[in-house]
Amino acid sequence: MSKPVDPNAKLALNQMKMEISKELLNDSNIKNDSNPIDSIGLSGRVGGQMSKKLVEMGERELLKRYNK
Repeated sequence: MSKPVDPNAKLALNQMKMEISKELLNDSNIKNDSNPIDSIGLSGRVGGQMSKKLVEMGERELLKRYNK
């Protein structure tokens, strides 16, 4: 069974998602839903970048913990 999601964690992930989306495309293109194929492509890239950044954050945290 999955644990309940911490609302603060969910908020932080959504904020990260928007920051990455803005990095990949300008804000006006994100809000434009006229081309669903582009939206799908953007979603994949955002998810990939989020995963990459979360792994980097985890690695930095582990290094901090074990390199004291």
